[in-house]
Formats: sequence, structure tokens, C-alpha cells
Amino acid sequence: MQENYNRPRVYDVVLGGQEKAPPGALVLGGLEGVKRRLAHPIIEQRIAALEEALKYGEVGLELVIWALDDKLWKVRQAAYSLLASRPEPIVQEILQEYSHKVDRYDAFVAMARTGSVSDIDTLMDNLEHDRSSATCKLIDFTLGLVDSHEGKDRIRHYLFNGTQIQRNYAALYFKRRGITDILREAVRQGCIDRVQAFSK
Repeated sequence: MQENYNRPRVYDVVLGGQEKAPPGALVLGGLEGVKRRLAHPIIEQRIAALEEALKYGEVGLELVIWALDDKLWKVRQAAYSLLASRPEPIVQEILQEYSHKVDRYDAFVAMARTGSVSDIDTLMDNLEHDRSSATCKLIDFTLGLVDSHEGKDRIRHYLFNGTQIQRNYAALYFKRRGITDILREAVRQGCIDRVQAFSK
């Protein structure tokens, strides 16, 4: 019998307002809840959703496979770890192909050299969601490689509109290039302080 993974079961959590929740069920869950959590801005929520996705058969497995291309590296790593123990030949084939892809260093360098809006967004997202020393150093290095007009404009956007850590790294980018007029404007608008902008 074909199982309907979108229909809530007794142990599922249910999206509010979608269907009547079975007794003892929590609101916001099931496969639709997993899909929503996979788009959550908090990285731990996305990783937890990947683990839960595997409870939903082929549909859930497909969600985990898609996560191999997530723009956040930690989510990719979590998806890879979950799939590594799967026996299905197709999964092993996908993992083999995935392992031949570039590693994080190469991927970030390639993004910086291309310097498109989406490339800078990906670098800045990884900076925001993974503040480990290794990631911060890698982002600092790769941002320094951005030389396209589009890339510089996008880094400027983060200087004025990013989170605190994104503004800090955008300021470093312009400081190292000696572009002081942008830094003065950022100080004037309260995006960064004078020490960040002009200290040696």
C-alpha cells in the first residue's frame, strides 16, 4: 500500500490550520513542517530537519540529497553524513559524484573570483551562520580576492545593511584597499565605529 507522507499520522506534528491534529500531536510538523524547517535561517533547525526528513521514505531522502547543494557548508556536511550510511546504490552513486566536487576552500575561492551578487551572499551567509575561527579566516581571505564591480557593490551593501559581523568584514575589505570615503560614510551612519574603519 502506497503511504501518503503528506497526511499526518498519530506521532506526527501537524501544520496549524491544515488538518485536525490527532490526539497528542504537536502543531507544526509532518513533512510540510520538515520542508519549512529546511528553509529556516537558524542552521541547527535545518540540520535537525534533515535528520527528521529521513522518516518520510523516498520523499524525505530526496530532501536530504537536495541539501548537498545547500549554500551553507554545515548543512551540506550534515546531509553528506546522513547519506553516507545509506545502502541504496543510487545514494552511493550520488555521494561518489559529490565527493569529486571541490572542497570548501576551492568553492569559496571560486565564488570570490566570480564575485556575483549570489556569490557574495553565499560567502556572507556562511560567515553569519558559522563563526568558527577557520570559517572567519577563510571568508576574510576569500573576500580579499573579490575584484568584480558587482562584487564590490555587494560588499558595500553588507557594509551598510549587514549584520555586525558582516559589516566588520566588509569594512576590512575596503580598509585594505584604502577606500576611505566609503568607510567615512559607514562611520557617519553608525554602521561601524571609527576604530574599525581607520585603525592600523
